[in-house]
Amino acid sequence: MKHDDRFAELDSLSDWQLEDEDQDIRGYPVRSATGEEYGKIEDMLVDKNAEHVLAVRMNDGRLVAVEHLDIKSDHVIYNNDRAASGTHYTKVRAR
Repeated sequence: MKHDDRFAELDSLSDWQLEDEDQDIRGYPVRSATGEEYGKIEDMLVDKNAEHVLAVRMNDGRLVAVEHLDIKSDHVIYNNDRAASGTHYTKVRAR
């Protein structure tokens, strides 16, 4: 799992509200498709201009694009070789 520096300037989700609260994956464990544990999602990061979640911050500080994440009911699968299956964070709004 690799760190992606291009997301360093994004806002923390704590300053925003998801329009669909079921998409709040903070605290979810992140695993590879084969079950390798990568850690947990500490925060979700918002592009304030687009008002979309673009990345997550892992508990070890790594930043990961949401396009690599496949969200399940109680965990997240990280797919390094392809985009994830289609969960899209369509909107957030300022608190």
